[in-house]
Amino acid sequence: MKISQIEKYLNSVLEPEHFNDYCFNGIQVECNREIKKVAVGVSFNLEFAKRAIEKGADLLLVHHGIFGKNFFSLKGYMKKRVELLLKNDIGLIGYHLPLDAHPVYGNNATILKRLGIENFFPFEVGFKGEFQEKIPFDIFINKVKEIIPEREFKYYKNFDFVKKIGVLSGGGSNYAELLQGEIDTYLTGQIEEQTRDIAKDMNINFINCGHYSTETFGVKNLATLLEDKFNLTIFFIDYYNEV
Repeated sequence: MKISQIEKYLNSVLEPEHFNDYCFNGIQVECNREIKKVAVGVSFNLEFAKRAIEKGADLLLVHHGIFGKNFFSLKGYMKKRVELLLKNDIGLIGYHLPLDAHPVYGNNATILKRLGIENFFPFEVGFKGEFQEKIPFDIFINKVKEIIPEREFKYYKNFDFVKKIGVLSGGGSNYAELLQGEIDTYLTGQIEEQTRDIAKDMNINFINCGHYSTETFGVKNLATLLEDKFNLTIFFIDYYNEV
């Protein structure tokens, strides 16, 4: 299996050409070797790359790859990261916004489906959906902890129940305002100084589940997809980040 074949297939699924992203989606570091083992994870960094190489990976597939669309300066920490891949002829593929926004394999759609919502509608690169019945807020929080375990949530409770919810993984806190009057609960992976009062003034529940923790779903979905399609050996490296 060549890296270009994997990129071609993933591009057909995720359609990155439809997104104005902060990075190039697809192959970010090319390799010549035959791809048999793929390490998937949330973010490309030196520790992740080292763990992947120790496990015999031929290719890294991540959500947060190398950011910047144009030619970048290879110095400092970025030189170390890329140099390690080049020395070992390891490829790197990254998909950012296309993997947030995908209605089947994306982070946000998967979170909503695992919470029990099957019908949802897009906004930005997130989705909004509705439960059939109101759920007490405390029960809802427990449902979230079931799908995003080992995470200390920071949340603001302004409503006693949850029915209409918006989900935008990662750094999506500022997009809650787009759903003014449409939701009672917003789930994302980031919180800022102004978040508490915006949520209060909008009269919505706001739940921060962590940037990393809300973005493990998409790459795991791609791992299953590649495993089934190409019979590759795929493994997820959980290099946890509390942010």
